Amino acid sequence: MSESTDGSHTLMARVAELADEIGVVGEADAESVVVQVGPTRASLRAVTLAPGLEVLTITQLVAVNLPNTDDLRDDVESCDAQLSFGALRRSDPAGITTDVLLYYTFPAGSLDDMPLLTVMHIVLSAGADAAARLIGT
Repeated sequence: MSESTDGSHTLMARVAELADEIGVVGEADAESVVVQVGPTRASLRAVTLAPGLEVLTITQLVAVNLPNTDDLRDDVESCDAQLSFGALRRSDPAGITTDVLLYYTFPAGSLDDMPLLTVMHIVLSAGADAAARLIGT
């Protein structure tokens, strides 16, 4: 295993353990973990961009198969503007229906556990809050 792969695997092991503090951890392997936070599911993946630069990518499925209306567009844009971290987007802006996803990537390899947990919690909780607003849960 190369040093860069080892770094992302080490980060992923930490993320999988910390994610249990935020929600229900489902599928997990050396490269990713799935965590349920409220009505949402998120995939967290560690990637090494360069030696010593490990990032964590979060892709959170906030809502599924919503009618793709002007009101939804406005609600997604409003929720997105209120996020501290990440971007909320419709998967198919031109379709009849769409999913809503939250995306965030940040350098995480050098973060201690508490700051890493804090950022994960802020992002995933914001996605769950957006889901509550968009689908009324």
